[in-house]
Amino acid sequence: MSDASARTVAGLAALTHQLEVCADVDTVLTAALEALCEQFGFEHSSLLLLDETATSLYTVASRGYQAAGIGSEVRVGDGVIGRVAAERRPARINNLQRMLVYARSAARSTDDTEIPVPSLPSANSQLAAPAIALGRVVGVLAVESEQLGAFTPEDEALLSVVAHVVASAILLDRIDTAEPVAAPRSPSPSTTAGRVSTVRFFTADGSTFIDDEYVIKGVAGRILWRLVSDHVRDGRTEFTNREVRLDPSLELPAFKDNLENRLLLLKRRLDDREAPMRINRTGRGRFRLDVEGTLRTLVDGNR
Repeated sequence: MSDASARTVAGLAALTHQLEVCADVDTVLTAALEALCEQFGFEHSSLLLLDETATSLYTVASRGYQAAGIGSEVRVGDGVIGRVAAERRPARINNLQRMLVYARSAARSTDDTEIPVPSLPSANSQLAAPAIALGRVVGVLAVESEQLGAFTPEDEALLSVVAHVVASAILLDRIDTAEPVAAPRSPSPSTTAGRVSTVRFFTADGSTFIDDEYVIKGVAGRILWRLVSDHVRDGRTEFTNREVRLDPSLELPAFKDNLENRLLLLKRRLDDREAPMRINRTGRGRFRLDVEGTLRTLVDGNR
């Protein structure tokens, strides 16, 4: 075995060990991207998950970018990442500039709910691998570099292995064994003191704003509105995946709801925006809404 191969094997062993000690899929994502940088020198990386309709991917984790881009979307089939999801095989591009200039020009939008995909303005190389487990495409793991021809066939094989490990961790985390929670409890004084924040919800597409700043839309937006509404009305903070899944107002598709992925997206988006409410997992299939200050709710701009 060559020295380079030995280093790769050692790096994969170290990465696998880091992921094994992670308590949940949220920490798996952070640890995986950190390990890609520390063990293999991939400084700029992102992970996108496939949505319920299998027509688009949304960013749930990134590293090394000025803007994290959590919640940004790529249509399946579009660009390098979208093509990887559609074709279920990795892609390695050594000169991105012409492609990126066109793509960014075409993607310009006046929609105030558009979140830019994390990317390097001067990227010259990109490598992406499908995250596949149990025969299913879960998402796409991608890395970028400002160097021309930065990635090798060995890097492609390496990223494919890491993408598979991450996909397996995500699917294993979806097992839901939680029982329904008990009756709602009253809010503690710490959740009702301090700042007042306005959460504004639009029923047409689930767009949710906090103090006039866009946060999330679609399924994740409807979930956030459900949690916030329960908290404001009843003082609730404790929830289960099961009860959320059974709520018809969330319009989850019956055939494949990907609820856990949407909760993960919502958690990381709230963390990224430093929102006055955060989602924290309290056990398998259970989570808590931690609220700073008092929340005020508006529907379609009206009280």
